[in-house]
Amino acid sequence: MSLSAGLYIIQNGDSIVGRRFAEDRSLLPKKIVLSPSGSNSTWVFEKCGNGSNEYIIKSNGSPSAHIEDNVFAILMDVGEITNWIVEPVPQHSENSYIITTPDRTSGWVAPTEIDEQIACKPLIVMPTFPPRYPPNEVFQIIKVE
Repeated sequence: MSLSAGLYIIQNGDSIVGRRFAEDRSLLPKKIVLSPSGSNSTWVFEKCGNGSNEYIIKSNGSPSAHIEDNVFAILMDVGEITNWIVEPVPQHSENSYIITTPDRTSGWVAPTEIDEQIACKPLIVMPTFPPRYPPNEVFQIIKVE
């Protein structure tokens, strides 16, 4: 089940995923971090291709990218954005997904602490059917009405 294009909230457990509320004023890429529940951070999902699970995912209007094993929002057209694969994992719960690079070698991994950056590294897949993932690799993606 793929997501339709639109506005979403991304969570990991009780934490919200997004850009920091206070950022420096440079045009350098901005870190994507875990924020406390109740934070307001929305994402725009734009489909890439017809019927695929591939998306450009934007935070505050800036596309996200995989840079040096972390996830950033790109403000300037200075680097390559990532077309993310958003794959449902309903065996975890409703609205649960893993988010991977197009070649599926790495994916989003949440840190253990608030205000730490989302990593992009190889995912751990438990040898079960259907496959299961550790909680820090599974994100709840909820459509904003």
